[in-house]
Amino acid sequence: NLLMFMNNRSASQSSNKKILSKVLTVSFLLLILIFPSSSYHGAKKGLLLWFNTILPTLLPFIIISNLIIRLQITKVLSKFLYPLCHSLFGVSKDGCYPILMGFLSGIPVGAKSIADLVRNGTLRHEEGQFLLGFCNNASPMFIMSYIAISQLKQTDLRIVLLLILYLSAVLASFLYFKILSCRKKSRTILSANEYTDYISDNNVKFDFVQLDCAIMDGFEVITKVGGYIILFSIPAQIIVNLWSKESYLKLLMIGLLEVTTGINQISNTQLDLNIKIALITMITAFGGLSGLAQTKSVICNTRLSIYTYFKVKLLHMILALFMTVIYVKLLY
Repeated sequence: NLLMFMNNRSASQSSNKKILSKVLTVSFLLLILIFPSSSYHGAKKGLLLWFNTILPTLLPFIIISNLIIRLQITKVLSKFLYPLCHSLFGVSKDGCYPILMGFLSGIPVGAKSIADLVRNGTLRHEEGQFLLGFCNNASPMFIMSYIAISQLKQTDLRIVLLLILYLSAVLASFLYFKILSCRKKSRTILSANEYTDYISDNNVKFDFVQLDCAIMDGFEVITKVGGYIILFSIPAQIIVNLWSKESYLKLLMIGLLEVTTGINQISNTQLDLNIKIALITMITAFGGLSGLAQTKSVICNTRLSIYTYFKVKLLHMILALFMTVIYVKLLY
């Protein structure tokens, strides 16, 4: 009886999810038909953002990262990074490369590096889930260039924002996996003695077939990223056009949908600078639903949980806001 109840419950949940997904799809179509002008401008802004910023910034990183993993250069890089990364984060040798890529290139390259290593057996699922919590954030260039200089016009905030967002990301992952989850027997952070290499030591030679595959895979990923940015820019633009009055709720809704649009909207308000910094830090830490969808697209066909990642990002958002408030209070 209990087994039948569990099966019926699981089937019911699956059916509800299917119905919800269909309702949301039809609702989105109706939204576009009802607000064609806002939808057009939102899609246009999303496309230009992708073409002018995301494509030239992320595509080279994705292609090179693909090639590095295919040629097994990760093992060489890990030897140099391991002493520092292991002492700071307690990760294995093969867990060092996603940290490097995640901190340099941001969403979703960090997640893709982790997913690729998990798929080919180089990285254990548990460690991959831990790394996903803090290796998939806004890139340093986005934080320092776009947020601090272009939008807030505060050059002095570049390093401060970078430190707050990255330190809170690491802290959120440690808190969730080491304290909140309470999984002492199934530790996520692995020592060198607990980890087994899964890749053979055979050298893989470079050829143009490997490069072609890396390029095509890179274009597939970057195209998906562009699609998600365009789709989430549409409801964000509809909110901007419909909700003329400035409010915290409106700004948060836009930012939680699509980060770049939200940052631009917050920066153009007449709010106090400290409030702008706090709001922007929050939505950047979370990454937006668009960033969540991009991450989900690159970790598919792995056991990595997007739900766990979502919970870690919520904790990241809270910690980033807390650290920003402390910084503002100490400064002023």
